[in-house]
Amino acid sequence: MHEFDITADELVSALLSLAATETVCILDSCGVGNLGSHLLIAGIEPIEIVEITNDDADETLSFLDEKLSGESASILTISYDFGLKLLGLAPRIKPIEHPPEPDVFLARYDVLIIHDYVTGKTRLAGNANKFVAISRKLDDNISNFRSQISNLNFEISNAPPRLTSNFSKKTYLEAIGEIKELIRRGDTYQTNLTQQLTSILPVGLTPEIIFVRLRRNHPAPFSAFIKRRYSTVVSASPERFFRVRKGENPTGREGGPGREITTSPIKGTQHRGATIKEDETLRNQLLTSKKDRAENTMIVDLLRNDLGRVCEFGSIRVAKLCELETHPTFFHLVSTVTGELRDDAGISDILRAVFPCGSITGAPKINTMRIIDEIETANRGLSMGAIGYYIPKDTFGMPETLDLSVAIRTMVVRGDSATFNVGGGIVIDSDPESEYNETLTKAKALFDAMGVSSEFKL
Repeated sequence: MHEFDITADELVSALLSLAATETVCILDSCGVGNLGSHLLIAGIEPIEIVEITNDDADETLSFLDEKLSGESASILTISYDFGLKLLGLAPRIKPIEHPPEPDVFLARYDVLIIHDYVTGKTRLAGNANKFVAISRKLDDNISNFRSQISNLNFEISNAPPRLTSNFSKKTYLEAIGEIKELIRRGDTYQTNLTQQLTSILPVGLTPEIIFVRLRRNHPAPFSAFIKRRYSTVVSASPERFFRVRKGENPTGREGGPGREITTSPIKGTQHRGATIKEDETLRNQLLTSKKDRAENTMIVDLLRNDLGRVCEFGSIRVAKLCELETHPTFFHLVSTVTGELRDDAGISDILRAVFPCGSITGAPKINTMRIIDEIETANRGLSMGAIGYYIPKDTFGMPETLDLSVAIRTMVVRGDSATFNVGGGIVIDSDPESEYNETLTKAKALFDAMGVSSEFKL
């Protein structure tokens, strides 16, 4: 382990400068601290990069079991559409991005760069033979990215991105009506409906600049910047999908510490107010909303059942139910469900039990995913999938950990085109107009980072 003198901002500047020519992966809690997130974890100079798309989900799971083991760490993305394969659902043929979204992207590292926002310290962990070279490379690039962006200020009137959606407002409202009819028939109880937004970025507005703007103006506990072979992921996710950590005993059961799995679904969103008084009013509206509480509780029940497939009997508990979480742009209702994993539950077993996250499908999961596939006209891709990291035991000075966020408020940039999905849970008493407006509220952070006016209407 090697500590060196560099701040979080300096570290991000150095990493984004290197991203122009290298595969750089950044997972950044931005100092927000929600759900215990307090680290910035990054990797450069990966020892292996893999992008895999396979019609055989079992083969992909075997690949993950193999790679997420041993002595190397990994940073990865998993597409929502992999979940259809995992659950044996045959999707409709829809337009595909070029190049297409991989089922799994994985970069393996023998050195990680870790900044702790609590202590303010930055360290290198892993293969000590590389520490000097990596430290020098970071030092050499601290000022490069700052100088690149210092004079860039994209005014909305000069170069606004061009935005399109796979739904018009009219067709989105009609889709909500269709879902409510399916709820009346008993085919679903809650369906997460998204619209996919695509933007042509103005010249000079890079994923790196978008990430800097998000990090500065809309810090999120599960932010990410991931430079892949053919695309770049920029995320400001507030939602943990699940974390698995060894060496903890969440239930107090006899037999010593086990492996805890924790999932923290978000259901219930309210925009922040312009004044303290308005903020308090909107906060109380969310806390007292029967609809939002019902949505959240439905998903908690779904996730309890999902975790029950891989956890010890009697170990699952709801640690928090519908607690309010405050972000710069939103209020959210967040619940936390924990359980103790069975000894024989591997990574593939966990993913088979819980992926994709129920908060972005609805309930019941499989039938609702069929409905989503029929109604949504574009593949979700990475949106609503997962982003995160795996750290093995002993090598990096941390407990063995698999930590994934839900890929919401997440864009994928291919060339000058940025794509992301925004949506919400539709239940029987949903107001279509309000649900549509909520999708634009959830897009606000990404809109701001791209220079889209707050008055923008599709």
